[in-house]
Amino acid sequence: NPGSLLTTKGSRGGTVALLSSDGGVYLSGSQHFRNYLQNAPRLFVDKVLLSTGVKSRVLEGAADAVDSLAGPLDADFAKVVFVRQSRTEVPNSYLRDTKSGSLVRLTNNTDLTPEFTALQRKQITVTRADGIKFVVQVTLPADYRAGTRLPGMFWFYPFEYTDQAGYDRTLRTFNVNRFPNSGPRTIEFMATQGYAVANFDPPIIGETGRMNDNYVADLRMNLYAVIDELDRQGFIDRTRLGIGGHSYGAFSTVNAMVHTPFFKAGIAGDGMYNRTLTPTGFQSEQRDLWSGQKTYLDMSPMLYADKMQGALLMYHNLEDQNVGTAPISSIRMMQALRSEGKTAALYQYPYEDHGPATQETILDLWARWTAWLDIYVKNAGAPQKPVATAAGVSGN
Repeated sequence: NPGSLLTTKGSRGGTVALLSSDGGVYLSGSQHFRNYLQNAPRLFVDKVLLSTGVKSRVLEGAADAVDSLAGPLDADFAKVVFVRQSRTEVPNSYLRDTKSGSLVRLTNNTDLTPEFTALQRKQITVTRADGIKFVVQVTLPADYRAGTRLPGMFWFYPFEYTDQAGYDRTLRTFNVNRFPNSGPRTIEFMATQGYAVANFDPPIIGETGRMNDNYVADLRMNLYAVIDELDRQGFIDRTRLGIGGHSYGAFSTVNAMVHTPFFKAGIAGDGMYNRTLTPTGFQSEQRDLWSGQKTYLDMSPMLYADKMQGALLMYHNLEDQNVGTAPISSIRMMQALRSEGKTAALYQYPYEDHGPATQETILDLWARWTAWLDIYVKNAGAPQKPVATAAGVSGN
């Protein structure tokens, strides 16, 4: 990775290469290493003299932190501003003097969610029955003790690849030194409620142009592998598992609940559950409905609504503008589950696009998710009244 050319605004308003006083240009990028867990990606800035092609390094990120270039204060990189974060330090801006090496902190950002930062995090590698390996991020309560089996909550989003190497290339950007920032919709919230949370992007492997022919089989193998490994390491009670996802993750959540017996409950948001409603392709699927009809139908969980196991909580935003996730999909899925007597509920949120954003919606989601999972997963088997039955709820 030679890096990308650094530019600046020219005297006439356009973008031009940043040129040093001795006639050099700058290339900036991330240096990657084979073992990304032991040697995390590292920022670099190189200067290349146009007259000779000689390259020299003017800035390199720390080995135990994540440094991101904000920009130099002069054309010779004598002083440069960058943002640094680590596993224990929130992102802050710094001024470095590249001549003396002195470092001055410019901002004083603080950790706004210490309860999330204190959670225990582990990265584990799981192996499918066919030998394919992939990574799972496990988050545990701050006071977790080894060997304690917790109810589990999976959150996932599958991606398509042609082979193991294709998946492995996506791991290059992972940085073990990154501060554990938690957004308002992070599923890690459930770790604060006593769950073992598993977050992963499992691979769907297939030939170019036909990757999804193996979707259902790969979905099963992926979930088997995660459950078996988390069970082997003593993190989860495999009889109390929930699963969820957003968009394509929601679609895959419902597929998991109709094609496997593992999950007591699911949470699916802004999903598409009938692939005939996306007839010209979706995700990495390049075939249209008529040339890939069997795959489209096999992947449509609505057609298997009668096989649903567990209690499904759906949510869908009424202003969802994503072409592949029209709100009608969730409405029809709810009707199908109702007709089959399944335990399900649907909540629809006004004025929200493809992904909830307002404080009111997000707080409402967390209240409903926590109650749903506590009843159907954490306290599975306890004689309690359900939050909602197959009659469901529509509206906010």
